[in-house]
Amino acid sequence: MKKENISELVWLYIKRRPFLKEIVREGIVNYSALARKISIEVFGSKKHQNAIKMALVRLTSKIREKEEDLESKILKVLKDSSISLKSKVAVVISAREIEQLKYLSYVESKDTITYVVEEKELENVRKSKNVLHTETNLNLITIHSPPALEEVPGVIAHILDALSAEGINIAEFVSCYTDTLLVIKQADTARAYEILDGLTS
Repeated sequence: MKKENISELVWLYIKRRPFLKEIVREGIVNYSALARKISIEVFGSKKHQNAIKMALVRLTSKIREKEEDLESKILKVLKDSSISLKSKVAVVISAREIEQLKYLSYVESKDTITYVVEEKELENVRKSKNVLHTETNLNLITIHSPPALEEVPGVIAHILDALSAEGINIAEFVSCYTDTLLVIKQADTARAYEILDGLTS
């Protein structure tokens, strides 16, 4: 097989595995072991191990250069963003639209409608027979970003990675143009706000 084809296959293999891509970028991978693994998985033998190892070594610098450029763009978008917090919200999942319900966010899929509402609206929700699930003790953090958010890939992933690294789960996530809405449990809100404030200041 031609060297160019092997390089392309190695790039596709790495690109489709984000965690692997990250350790290759950082240069903290055992190239021989990884090359052997790829050779066996892709070609069914160790025959191309050496060529794959060379491709991995070359790929590391290319990934690092490309990722550093992208990371700087992501950080710029975040630095130009601001955050706001709304406490005492709830998530309501309904099989049908709930009339006269004042909501902060509304997302409709094929079978359900998800509302983010202030907790005081739950009195209206209890009257509906279509409600499938409600969750309380939540807060809403909104990240207000510049229009560049639409053009730079990876901004949302960067935000979610930062939160998940601290064990913070997102109860609901909504992206509306340049606003990113994150519904988070009250117990996690202070830490989540601190992390997001660090990213945007």
